[in-house]
Amino acid sequence: MTAGAAQAQDDTSGSSGGESGGWFKDMDVSFGGFIRPEISFSTTDKENPNNQRGNPYNSQPEKIVPYLPPNSANTILGNVLGTLVPGLGNVIRGAPDLTNWSTVPLDILAPTNTRPVAPANNVFNLHILRAEGELGVKITNDLKFIARLRAIGEMGQYSDFNGADLSGMNGGISGGNPALYGGAPNYFQYQVEGQKHPNPLEWAGPNYLVYFPTMILDYNHGPLNVRLGNQSIAWGQAIFFRVLDVVDGLDLRRHSILDYAQEEYSDKRVPSPALRIGYQITDDILADGYVQKFQPTVYGNPNTQYNIIPVQFTVHDNYALNGNDRWDKLSYGMRLKANFGQWGFQAVATRRYNPDGVFRWTASNVNKGLPTTGLNGGINPLGITVNATNLPSGSGPALAGTPFEASPGGVYSAAEWFHYASMVRLDGIQGLNAAINDFEPSTGKVYASPVQNYQQAVSELNTFFVAGGGDLRGHIERDYFQETVLGLGASYVVDGAPGSLLDQLIINVEGSYTPARVYTSPTLGKDFLHSNDWVGALVLEKYYRFSDAFPATYLVLQYMHRTRDDLFGRSLKGYGGSDSYDANATSGTPGVTNANYVVFAFQQPFPHDIFRAGFATLYDPRGGILVQPGLQYKPNGHWAIDGFYNYINDRLGSNPNRNLLGGLAFGNEFTLRIGYQF
Repeated sequence: MTAGAAQAQDDTSGSSGGESGGWFKDMDVSFGGFIRPEISFSTTDKENPNNQRGNPYNSQPEKIVPYLPPNSANTILGNVLGTLVPGLGNVIRGAPDLTNWSTVPLDILAPTNTRPVAPANNVFNLHILRAEGELGVKITNDLKFIARLRAIGEMGQYSDFNGADLSGMNGGISGGNPALYGGAPNYFQYQVEGQKHPNPLEWAGPNYLVYFPTMILDYNHGPLNVRLGNQSIAWGQAIFFRVLDVVDGLDLRRHSILDYAQEEYSDKRVPSPALRIGYQITDDILADGYVQKFQPTVYGNPNTQYNIIPVQFTVHDNYALNGNDRWDKLSYGMRLKANFGQWGFQAVATRRYNPDGVFRWTASNVNKGLPTTGLNGGINPLGITVNATNLPSGSGPALAGTPFEASPGGVYSAAEWFHYASMVRLDGIQGLNAAINDFEPSTGKVYASPVQNYQQAVSELNTFFVAGGGDLRGHIERDYFQETVLGLGASYVVDGAPGSLLDQLIINVEGSYTPARVYTSPTLGKDFLHSNDWVGALVLEKYYRFSDAFPATYLVLQYMHRTRDDLFGRSLKGYGGSDSYDANATSGTPGVTNANYVVFAFQQPFPHDIFRAGFATLYDPRGGILVQPGLQYKPNGHWAIDGFYNYINDRLGSNPNRNLLGGLAFGNEFTLRIGYQF
């Protein structure tokens, strides 16, 4: 564990504040905490492309050419004759189409669309005020109560997006949670279908978050340690990497993955009500087990600064779909650790719900027909026609059964569709087919049909964006599946010549295996991917003194190999997409066979530890790098000033969608944190 992480890694450590014993006769009480503003200044003109005002297609006019739907004649004729001759309609509707999606252009109906959202250029990516306090109560020599309260306020003034700004277009955004999609950005409320408070001991509003990362009873007696209550569980310490650290999901609402890397996710793990039991079997062998209420990874909300899900799509989180608090979803596991001289070993086995979840298309359930006017005013002949052929209710009921919603703030062109599909590692061609095939007969009622290649996909997409009055919004759902994670680790401390680079070098190898893990399909189809997953990592770490005038430098070199997904859990089959393809291309993602990452980091304390320099870098050999230098200044025991810079380059290779960091270049920023500890 790095020296920088030591301050915050264990959520159940005692407070660093001053003792105030004697408040009560039979117990000791301690309290401490800190208050800290955190500000990130953007150093690039790139906005987060996943948000409305960071969309590169904003204010860019584009001529959108619709085409005659190839099944329109069959559908219309079948609907008419089917009312006269029962059974004949199905025969006609199922007959071979005489054309395809690129046969009959409707140039006369081709508008020049301009995405109606103004670009932004924010100075700040982050501007929050954080306060923490920790109370420790020694009840008996064996029993303690520990509570840590964390409060965060969003203080920033951003050039952000307000969903109400689009209320005058096609009736505004109708689907999804209005608290997330209908107004100003909601920075902190994690809300899921059927439940507005899925995280126990957390209270949040659009601009504030208050929660207990720790509230436990801690019992220690001899070799036995029992911790009961709200807590996070860290089973590994590594910079960027998590191999055996599989217990908790991550909270990405505040600074996503762009916080100080050497704090090793200490501020990110999602706490959960849990029972954790540790038993020191011998001086060399420790058993550690837990059972906890499953809590998901929390992603940034729509249009917040570090949101990672494009806002043209509405997410339905099914964590609490049945309206309960999900106490029926439990995760549990055990770890054994042993040390024998220079050797160390550990083994873990967990049965958990994957906290990252998986995504697929879902019905919008928005009963709103295609508009009769276009984006630029005037009539919308395609929308009028589809509505007229779905009498008596129009196209609304049919659209409600598809993953699409005729509301503003969605995708406005095929070019935008393919750009975003590749950026988030999805297949733009077969993803369109999955959205159509998985929702028949509703999609057929609005004349959608599968495509054979890229050119047909462009034609169909543009047709329905025109019919949608300029755009359509997509709907996806998030589900969770149980999995078993098995892991092994071994370490060895090298006994070399005193003072040499090899002396006391720690070599650590970790690997995990997850059979039949469930992944999001690059098509967002109803059938998720299932595959056995292997992850391995090699970590070399050492303290080395380069000069007698300075304390020892902490050095770490890490390598990770993944077989099925990337560091963010995305299937590698979705890698390699681009903005355009050959006209006859049938797939939008060639995929890659594995992922490899290299991390190098160091920390250098200065004399008296008033200054501490840090550096960390994550490199993807396929063409991406994140470099993070930092400096901490601690003039005394109360004040600490931290600054670090994130430099992200996702274009060292030919295609940014083939490396981990593609789409994250907006995160080039300098972060300043000024803390007062009490």
